[in-house]
Amino acid sequence: MSAIFRQHLIADASHTIHLVLPPEMGDEVDVIVIPRSSSKGGIPQESLEMTQLMDESGFAKKILNSVEEDCWNDL
Repeated sequence: MSAIFRQHLIADASHTIHLVLPPEMGDEVDVIVIPRSSSKGGIPQESLEMTQLMDESGFAKKILNSVEEDCWNDL
């Protein structure tokens, strides 16, 4: 299952954040950190919806992660 999980966090004194994942997300995730001050208004809802739609389409998983497409990484 693909899902977007967004949470506003505040770093502690050592600039460390602590994130607890929902169980349904599994054990491996990609993390993107966007400074709050530079994202005034946050990411537009439309962008989040498009990201989720692309993720759910399976294109990245089926096509971009295929062995045949991996040959482009060697160029």
